[in-house]
Amino acid sequence: MSFRLAILAVTALTLTACTTAAVPSNPLQARWNGKGADVFFAAYGPPVSDQAVSGGATLYSWRGGFVGGKSCTVELTVSKAYKITSIRAISDRVDPKGGPTHCEKVLDAA
Repeated sequence: MSFRLAILAVTALTLTACTTAAVPSNPLQARWNGKGADVFFAAYGPPVSDQAVSGGATLYSWRGGFVGGKSCTVELTVSKAYKITSIRAISDRVDPKGGPTHCEKVLDAA
């Protein structure tokens, strides 16, 4: 019986070590974290620049959503597997009525 309990405990610890639950801190992260960067760039156009960062990841800068003098600039951190691990707005416009920001609207995160 104690052997089974030990196996169960080791299995539970192994499984918890393999999962990461990053809580999205904004609607852009909720929409795009974990998605393929290819899907993002196919939908919204290519990045304006890229830079290698630690762990084999790449930091991309994207700009678009030009509407009525407004634009959106975001930075995407993309893993070796080409999955978005982080996205943050660099240049964005808030909605004066308290609604979604310009970037959230443009990037389907609203």
